[in-house]
Amino acid sequence: MINKVDLRDENSFYELGLLINEKFPKLFNLGDLLSSNLDYVFGYYDNEKLVGFIHINKLYENIDIVNIVVDKSYRRKGIATQLINHVIDYFDDVKSIMLEVNVNNENAINLYKVNKFEVINVRKKYYGNDDALIMRRDV
Repeated sequence: MINKVDLRDENSFYELGLLINEKFPKLFNLGDLLSSNLDYVFGYYDNEKLVGFIHINKLYENIDIVNIVVDKSYRRKGIATQLINHVIDYFDDVKSIMLEVNVNNENAINLYKVNKFEVINVRKKYYGNDDALIMRRDV
């Protein structure tokens, strides 16, 4: 089941975030995200347990995926795709979704390609020595 994340999910939110960035709790404050007019965090729940989330930034008809993560034991079950589709369905005015991803993150790149995202640019050395692919999906 997918719902908006709330402060009761704070511990799980940070635990999942650590799977994608060891500095995640210092970079993102859930309370600030939830009170923002631009940020949204939707979670995938298994029996009330947060097992994945998508954090997006919405400005007018454009969405940027800031973070998307699924617990390792729940991966390859279509949860990330469900979260992406939920965002598209939730906002009826969305025209495009963009994201950036490390060129070495093959699993994420494959996920995005399956979900109709296309590479539109490359940011050289965005992740230290690694490049970032800028991907977009028109809705």
